[in-house]
Amino acid sequence: MNIPGNEKMDDQPRAATTDILIVGGGIGGLILAAICHKLNLSYLVLERGEKITPQGAGISLSPNALRVLDQLGIFDDIVKEGQDLRKMLIYYSTTKWRELDFTCYREKFGYAVYAIERHRFHHLLHEAAGGDEFVRLNAQVDDLIDDETKPYVTVTTTRGEEFRGKVVVGADGIRSVTRRLLGRNSGDASATSTIRFTGRVHMSGYTRPISHLTEQETGVGTWMLYDRTILTTWPCKDNRQWYIGVKGVNPREKSPDRSVWKETTTAMINDVYGQGYHPFAKSGQFQDIVNQSERVVASNVFMEVDFPSMCSGRVALLGDAAHSMTSFLGQGACQAIEDATELANLLSLYFTPESSSPRRGGTEPERPISIPDLLQRYSDARSSRAQQIASFSTKYALFHTAQLPYGLGPIVRQLVYTWVPLWCFIWCFAWLYGYQPVVHGLPLPSRRNGLKKDDARDTWRAWKAWGMWRGKDQGKEL
Repeated sequence: MNIPGNEKMDDQPRAATTDILIVGGGIGGLILAAICHKLNLSYLVLERGEKITPQGAGISLSPNALRVLDQLGIFDDIVKEGQDLRKMLIYYSTTKWRELDFTCYREKFGYAVYAIERHRFHHLLHEAAGGDEFVRLNAQVDDLIDDETKPYVTVTTTRGEEFRGKVVVGADGIRSVTRRLLGRNSGDASATSTIRFTGRVHMSGYTRPISHLTEQETGVGTWMLYDRTILTTWPCKDNRQWYIGVKGVNPREKSPDRSVWKETTTAMINDVYGQGYHPFAKSGQFQDIVNQSERVVASNVFMEVDFPSMCSGRVALLGDAAHSMTSFLGQGACQAIEDATELANLLSLYFTPESSSPRRGGTEPERPISIPDLLQRYSDARSSRAQQIASFSTKYALFHTAQLPYGLGPIVRQLVYTWVPLWCFIWCFAWLYGYQPVVHGLPLPSRRNGLKKDDARDTWRAWKAWGMWRGKDQGKEL
């Protein structure tokens, strides 16, 4: 494997050079690095932080992302360190509306939905990506130059370091520096930032094991629907609870310029949710759960209002850097994983010598396609699905928070959550969970998706027939 480093020639420092330069050590960037590691591709990750510090408390992983994690050898650790979702209880205030059985998802899609502590998951990805040997910390990108007359894209950091890659992948999150620099270089100022504050704040936390919970509550989550807020709890390892509350802010408040709040306390969360009912709380009040928190986080929720191209020249974007979305479908990380898998497959075709024909009279293999054309294929393949999921996530948020037009939100939400049969939920999500990209150069996992090939296609057609994916609705609230 080609391990990039700071080499010297004539006693002068030379830029660290690699084939695939990944900007950002988040989930998408580390997944891409882990695939490169498995495929023996040359890569390097630039992470701006002095250490890997993921934001948030927990993370949910759906079947559409788990198949490739299974290929990478990470899934067994997720099973060990996480918790599969077996049942979801739906409450309106203190009234129980419904129990949704999630155990059938494993049979239908090959995998259950899992929740795991975010820091632990990030650690697993960091290890799979090759660890500190391949992840360069404290590397805040300052500039990016893609001169088509040069063989490499050049990236410089605020510390004056220089890195070069034949391909640069921006996986640096919702406020992507890579995306901003691409917009500057192309003269398209509108592409530098296309996110808008939704007017909602997420307050979340991860608790210690809740000692009074029994095996009966293991794997059970809750959707708590209150009059002014909503709250979700996810079951985690050893009956820990990962909770996420959503509240609106005063519409007259200034749009925030940051995502994660600098300081969050359990008292702040209890002020909003503490008096609300929860079936797992000893006293019946959710503050009993909040007070068991090991970590709490609050963050402003943003959404895309436009979707620029996911590539330009020899630079590609993935995950939130390309298509941020609300968290109501739990698909932000999963879409970054899908992006990384599809992109890695194309990069493997280009950089693996066995897939190319030797050039006559030369040492470099003859490539069947240029890097810009290859990245355009990636953008064309991923943009449509990512935009549709982002749009659907926005619409689902309006439904789940009962904010549909004409005051229909509360009654529609109650009808769906109390009367719609379980098979309808499975059918509705077949297009999402049934699509499970894999790395073509690695052995397939033994688990098999129970979904028939035509099922996802048929539900896709049905959604389109209902007008759910119209381009004019993308990124807009109803």
